[in-house]
Amino acid sequence: MKNTFLLLFFFSINLVFLTAQVKTEYFDGPYIFHQNDSLRIQWIEGGVGHDTLIAKSEAGKFNREGLPKIDLSNLDFDKNRQASFDNIDNIVAISDAHGQYDLMIRLLKANQVIDEQNQWSFGKGHLVITGDNLDRGDKVLEILWFLFFLEKEAAKAGGKVHVLLGNHEVMVLQGDVRYLNRKYLYTSGVLKNRYHLMFGVGSVLGDWIANHKVMTSINRSLFLHGGISEEILKLDYSIEKMNEAFTRHLIRYKDKAVLDDPVLKALYRSNGPLWYRGYFKKDEIDSTTVDKILKKLDQDRIIVGHTSFDSIRSFYGGKILGIDCSIKRGETGQVLLFEDKSFFVGDLKGTKQPIVFNPSTRPPKSSFYDYLFKLEGIPKMVINTNVKQLIRKSLKEEYQAATLEIQEPGDGKHSIFEGRIRARGNTRKKVCNIPPVKFDFSKKILDSLGLLKNDKLKFVFPCQDNGSSQELLYKEFFLYELYQFIDSNSIKVKLMDMTFMDGEDQKMKFNGFLIEDEVEYARRKNATVIEKGRINPSRLHRASFLKMLFFQYMIANTDWTVANRHNLELVKLPTINKVIALPYDFDYSGFVGQRYAVPHESLPIDDVNERYFFNYKMREHEFYEMVRFYQSIEKDLYRICEEATYMQPKTIKENKAYLRNFFELLKRPESLKQDILKR
Repeated sequence: MKNTFLLLFFFSINLVFLTAQVKTEYFDGPYIFHQNDSLRIQWIEGGVGHDTLIAKSEAGKFNREGLPKIDLSNLDFDKNRQASFDNIDNIVAISDAHGQYDLMIRLLKANQVIDEQNQWSFGKGHLVITGDNLDRGDKVLEILWFLFFLEKEAAKAGGKVHVLLGNHEVMVLQGDVRYLNRKYLYTSGVLKNRYHLMFGVGSVLGDWIANHKVMTSINRSLFLHGGISEEILKLDYSIEKMNEAFTRHLIRYKDKAVLDDPVLKALYRSNGPLWYRGYFKKDEIDSTTVDKILKKLDQDRIIVGHTSFDSIRSFYGGKILGIDCSIKRGETGQVLLFEDKSFFVGDLKGTKQPIVFNPSTRPPKSSFYDYLFKLEGIPKMVINTNVKQLIRKSLKEEYQAATLEIQEPGDGKHSIFEGRIRARGNTRKKVCNIPPVKFDFSKKILDSLGLLKNDKLKFVFPCQDNGSSQELLYKEFFLYELYQFIDSNSIKVKLMDMTFMDGEDQKMKFNGFLIEDEVEYARRKNATVIEKGRINPSRLHRASFLKMLFFQYMIANTDWTVANRHNLELVKLPTINKVIALPYDFDYSGFVGQRYAVPHESLPIDDVNERYFFNYKMREHEFYEMVRFYQSIEKDLYRICEEATYMQPKTIKENKAYLRNFFELLKRPESLKQDILKR
C-alpha cells in the first residue's frame, strides 16, 4: 500500500550494497513474463543473474539446478470466479506459510495431500491456502510455483486448490516490501528491478496472484485471511462482490483516489477481510455479532489465518477457527482437516486430533505481551516520564509515574496506558546513559482491558544515544533470534521503535527491545520457573544444555553460571521431563562487543573475545554430537544473519565472520576436543 520515498530510499541503498559482490549461495526464480509471442525469463543461479527471451512456440522445460522446474508450455491458469462449493468430503487448510516451503511440503505430505514426488494425491479433495505465502521466508518462489502447478494437478483429478489473498500478497504487489526477506533485495539488485515489478502486469505469477479470490465458502465454512468485521457487514456486500471489488479495484491499484471511495477504503483497511483481527481481541466483538455475521453471509463458521497462535484454535463454540499456527517461524506447524463430516488438526507426523470446540463465547484472556508480540513489524512506542529523574535515580530502582503510548503498524491506531517505570539491571544501570527499564501497569487497567495481570514489561535500550550503541543493541537482540532457531523453547524478544518524552519535549529516540519476563514465559509455555534450590548441571535436560553450552562458546559469552542462575532461567516444561536452562543478557559476549564488557577476574582470559568453555562435564560422544549438530545448521545461521536487515550491512558481515570463526574451529574437532574436555 505504501510506496513512499522512504521505501524508495531503502531499496536504492540495498541495491547499491547487494550488487557490490556476487553471493554464490543465492538461487532465485524463475520470474516469467509474457512479451507478445515470447516469454522473458529471469533468474539467479549461484548468485549470477540471467535474463533470456524465448519464443512461446519453442517453449519447453525450464530446468536449472536449485530452482523450481517449470513447464513453459503450460503457464495458463484457471480464472473461474466461483466462490461457493458444497458437498465436499475432504478439505485441508493451511495458512501463513511466509516462504517456509520445506515446512509446507512436510505438512502436506504428512497429511496425504501430496505424494513423495510432491504431486497431488488428494483426489477430489479441496486444499485451501488462506493467504500470506509472500514475505519473511526465503523460499517464496518455491511455494508460488509449487501451488501454481498443484492447482492444475488437482483440477485434473477432480479436486481443487484455493489459493486466497493475504495482506502480504497485496502489500508486495502494491510495492510495500517492508517484510521482504533479504534474499529478494539481492534479487532486485542483480536483476536491476524493483521487486514488486517482478510481479507486475504481464508476469505469470503476478497475474496469477492478482486473480486470487479473497474468500471462498466450502460446505458453509467461509475461508479467508483476516475475517469479516461488523463494519464490513454493514456494506451489505456478498462474498462474490467482495472478491470482485479486490480484483477490479484493490490489487495493483495505481490511482490513490480509489481509497476516497468509502466502501473500497473499508475493504482495504484494518477492518477489511485481509487485515481484521477483532475475533481475537477482548471486547471488540461478541457472540451475538458473530452470529449476525454468519447469518448475513449464510455460513456456519469462519476460518481465518493472519493472527498467529502456537496451534490451531477454536473460538465462539467453533464458529471461528484460527489456523495461523506460526508456520512462518519455520519450526513446526499444523493443518486443519475436514473428513467424515468432522474437523481435525493434523501435524507433521500425520497424526490427527479432533479440534476442541471451545464453548466459551469469548477468546481466553491474553497478556499484554501477547498483544505486543503479535503486532506486525516494529511497533512505535512512546514512554512519557521525567527522563532526567529516571536516569539520575537509576541505581536506586525507584518507580516513578509514566505513560506508555503504542502505535500499531498498518492502521496507525494509538493506545495510551498509565503506569510507572524504573531502571533495572546490574552493570548497565551503572554505566549506560540509558538504563534498561521495567514498566509496571496498574492491575486494574489490565483487568478493565480483559488482559491477564502479567503487569510488568522489561525493555532493553542502547547503552548510549548514538548509532554505534544502536548497532550493539541490535547485535544483542539478534542473539536472541539466533538462539530461538537453536532452541524453540527460548525466551521471546521483539524490537520496538522507542521515543522517550518529558512532557511535550522529545528527549531520545532509538530502537530497543521487549524481553519476555519469567512470569510471562511460564504462562505462555505452561512452565514452572525454578526459583529456589541448587540445580546440578548433570540433572538438566542434556540435549538443550549442551546446545546452550556450545552457543555460549560460539558467541564468546562467559557471563553466566548454573549454580547461582546468573543470566539463566531454569524452567520445567510439561513436555520435557527435566529442567532446561534458558540464557539471556548477552551484552558481555564477545559477539556483541560492548566497551564495558570484561571477563570475570576468576577466568583465565583477558578479553571477552577469547572463547572459553566452562568446566561442565561432557562425554566424548556428546562432544561429537554437538559438533555435528552445529555443522548441520551453519548455513541456517548465516541465513539468519542475512535476514537481520535491521542492522547495517557492515554489521551483518561482521556477524557472519564471527560465527565463521567458530565453524572453522569445528573443522578441527580433535584440537577443539582437547581444549574443551581437558576442562
